Amino acid sequence: MRKMIRLMAVAIAAVAIAACGSKTSSPEAAAEAFLKSYQKGDYAAMVDQMYFKQQLTDEEKKEYVAIFEAKITSELDEKGGIASYEIGETETAEDGQTAKVAYTITYGNGSNQPQKMDLILVDGEWRPSSGK
Repeated sequence: MRKMIRLMAVAIAAVAIAACGSKTSSPEAAAEAFLKSYQKGDYAAMVDQMYFKQQLTDEEKKEYVAIFEAKITSELDEKGGIASYEIGETETAEDGQTAKVAYTITYGNGSNQPQKMDLILVDGEWRPSSGK
């Protein structure tokens, strides 16, 4: 009985440790997290997930959030919001440091928009590249 309890405790601990792993451990996971924030309109989360060559100040983050909010909100309103998105194929560079993830957004008005997201591996986590 004690062995069974110990075995269950070890199994639960292993699952808990695995669940705490990085949500952005793959380009697809990072793209998924970013698109989920986009769909929710959580522009602050989008900015936090992105890679910038220089760390942003709090003021700069607020500016990016405001720019996203102004531009994206009106676009999404015109298209009826984001109904769904689908992650497609991933192309990873030979050096394993960058990747492009194909995805398609389906808007509330029924239109689709296929795109590719550039990602970069930073400290073991994949992040959408800001290009800046």
